[in-house]
Formats: sequence, C-alpha cells, structure tokens
Amino acid sequence: MAVGRERHRRDGASGGGVWFRLLYGPIVLVLLLAGACGGDDSNEESEMAAATVARATVSDEAIVTTTVVVSLTQDASAEMEEAVDGESSLDVSAGLPTATPADLGRDVIYRGTVSVRAPDVEAAAREAVSIVQGLGGFVFGQQVSSSPEPESHLTFKVMPADFMPVLDRLSSVGELVDKRITADDVTERIVDFRSRIATAEASVLRLRDLLGEAPDLENVALIERELVQRETDLETLRGRLRTLTDAVSLATIEMAILQLHEPVPETGIEVDAWVSDSDEDPCLGEEVLVTSPDSDAYFCVQVENTGEVALTDVEVTSEALRLRPQDSRTDPRPFQLVSGSFDRIEPGELLSAVLRVAISEGRIAGRVATRGGVEVGFQVSGTPVPDDGVPLDTVTNDAITFVVVAEEEGPPSFIDSVITGYRGLVRALAYIVATVGLLLPFIPVVVVIGAVYWWIRRWIRGRRSGRSIPADSRPDRSQDPPDEPRD
Repeated sequence: MAVGRERHRRDGASGGGVWFRLLYGPIVLVLLLAGACGGDDSNEESEMAAATVARATVSDEAIVTTTVVVSLTQDASAEMEEAVDGESSLDVSAGLPTATPADLGRDVIYRGTVSVRAPDVEAAAREAVSIVQGLGGFVFGQQVSSSPEPESHLTFKVMPADFMPVLDRLSSVGELVDKRITADDVTERIVDFRSRIATAEASVLRLRDLLGEAPDLENVALIERELVQRETDLETLRGRLRTLTDAVSLATIEMAILQLHEPVPETGIEVDAWVSDSDEDPCLGEEVLVTSPDSDAYFCVQVENTGEVALTDVEVTSEALRLRPQDSRTDPRPFQLVSGSFDRIEPGELLSAVLRVAISEGRIAGRVATRGGVEVGFQVSGTPVPDDGVPLDTVTNDAITFVVVAEEEGPPSFIDSVITGYRGLVRALAYIVATVGLLLPFIPVVVVIGAVYWWIRRWIRGRRSGRSIPADSRPDRSQDPPDEPRD
C-alpha cells in the first residue's frame, strides 16, 4: 500500500508539472501585453501629472508661452537706449522673465547669439574668453578663420544666472551687429521623461523576475528579447533626460567676431580743358579751335579735387602732344600755373595751368592738323593721401579738345590740277558704272518687248500678203504691145 501511494504521488506530481509548463507560456504573454499596455497608460498618466504639476507650480500670469525669443540689431539696441523712462520705455531684458527659473520652479534652456565687429579680431576674441571665464563660464568651442578676412566664432557655456550679464558684456567687445536671445521652457518634457523612465524601470524589474521563474529555454529567450528591448528604451529615455537637464543647467552663447572695416574716404577728380589762340585768358576758350597754319595754341587744363582727402603728385599727360608723365615737370614746354599746385590739391580746390604749343606749317606736335583737325586729350592722375599718411588708390580723369588748321587759299598747282582731274574722271566712271548697274536688270525686259514687237509686225505683214489678188487673175501685161514712143 505504501508503495502504491508513493507511485500515485509521483504520478500526480508529474501530471501537475506538465500542466504548469503548458500554462506558463500564455501567462508570460499575458503579463508582457499587460506591461506594454500599462506602459502606455502610465505615459498618459505621466502627461496628465506633468500638466497638473505645471499648473500647480506656476500661475497662468507667470508663464504665457513656453518659448521666448528676443532679437536685437544695432539699430534696435540704439533705439532702446534712447527710449524715454516711463511706461513706454523699453528694456533689453524685457524678453526674459524677471524671476529666475529656480524661483518659478521651471526648467528653461537659455540660448543666445551675438555678433560684433572689431578692428583686431584676435584681441577681441581673447577679451571675450576672459569675460566668460571671469564669470565662471568656459569655452565650449572656437573656430578661427583668416581668409578672406579675419573672423572668429566662439561657443560659451555659462550658468543660467550669469546668462544676461555675460551676454551684455560680450556685446560691448566690439561694434554690435546682431543680438538674439531664446528661452525654451522644457519643464513638461522633463516631467514626462521622468515618468516614462519610472514606468520603464518597473517594467524591466517585472521582466527580470519573470526571467528568473522561466521553466524552459523557449520562455527564457522570449523574455530576454523583450527585456533587452525594454532596457534599450530605458537607456534612451535616460539619455534624453540627461541632454535636457544638461542644457538647462548651462546656458549656451554663440559669438561671432568679424573684422571691422574703417570707412574709406571718398576720392575723385574732375578735369576740364579749353584751347584758345590768345594768351590773354585761355581758360575762357573753347573746346574746338580753328586757327591758321603758323600760329600758337594755348591749352588750359583745370583740375578740381572732388574727394574728401588731399591729392598729391598730380600729373598731366597728353599722347597727342607727346607729353609723357615723366616729362610733365621737365618738358621744355612747361605748364604755366594760374592757380593751385601740382604737388598738393586740397579737397574742393582747383588747379589751373596753361600750356603753349606752336603750330608750324599746319602741324601741331608733328601731327597734321589740316585734314579734319587733331584731337588733343589730357589725362590727369593724382594720389589721394588721408590724414594717416597711407596713400589710397590713384584717381584719374581726362578731357578732350580739338585743333583744326585752316588751309590757305591760292592758285592750284599742277599736282592739285592732276589730282582734281583724276578725281573727276573717277567720279564720271563711277556714274557710268552706276547707270549700267541700274539698267542691267531691265535688259531682259527690253529684249522680250523687242521680240514681241518683231513677231507682231511679221504677223501683220503676213495677213496683208494673204489678202492680195491672185497672180492668175491679174492682167498679163507681157502680151500687151509695147507702148509707142511719144513724140
């Protein structure tokens, strides 16, 4: 009997183990599905909890929007500085809450960008780094470029409480170009991440307990796969939370330092020229001179400095008169100064100079001026020099005059007569050729008209011959006796 009871007990235990193994798989699947659904419900509950915390922590008047952006340019900052004190006055810090995030129980990410121009980019960058380090911040990144012009880009990390003081001091490193401030409220996101992390941790713990109770390898593999996925999701949520908390704990400031260009003074030169056959006042002459073959021409060149700085080393050249730059002061035909100086012309002042050139046998400076005249141009150049003594780019301008020599009238010479006759013959031949060329297209028409006329006359003659009397009906005069001679 004892043996029978023991065998019956073992048979019952073995049957119960089989049923347990058969039911364990479905139970695990139900628990996994319940955990997943519980995670979703927990996420919804966490969102509701985050909203409740946000409403309970800060009143509707304290937080109006979750993101605040303030952008200041150079002109806008100047207008703010000139605003009148009172209700209508503006404050640069108006874009951010007056209280700190810690006082309001909020998590806010502060970001700022500032751009300035400085004469020395490297020195300005060192000053910016010194300002940030002096207030407890540090350099998070730096990029320096020297081509095509020097510039430096820096990234700073500072405590949120020092964000506005650091930004204001960095704006004074150089000439302010642009300034932007962004405040992003991430309180609800952080609360949501923490709630989802707590739910994920609880789910991971349940799966670990199930893994320890798994009876066979198939269930162990199934639970392990789900556990790995849950742990991965958990680490992802923790990483996102760390990123947000790090961004909240340290504000970010990006700064660009650009090269400041000093304003270049305006430069310019205006040139006028006249020519006359009298030396009384050539500057009252004309742009075109008609003179005799043997006379003198007086050229007046007037140079005005229309720029903002003085002009030095003024040079006047002329290709027509063979006046080279190096000869402008040593040429045997020197300019006679009327006003001003070739060495220096102050802004707004005039330089007037007269040049006498002889005309011999209709030639001026070796060029024939009797056949349509000669174009005489003057090119003027000067070097602007500002107060710092550094020369600027050379400025140039020009002016043009004309000299025409009238030929003397007299009896024509033999050569002139031959030339005139030759020109007349050429002109007559040209007329003949032109006439032939004009009539040539009409020759076929004339030929056709002549042919038609000839055919018509032939046809009329044939008609007339057809109407004449036949030869047999005419009297035969050959049988008539000859006429007797008359007395």
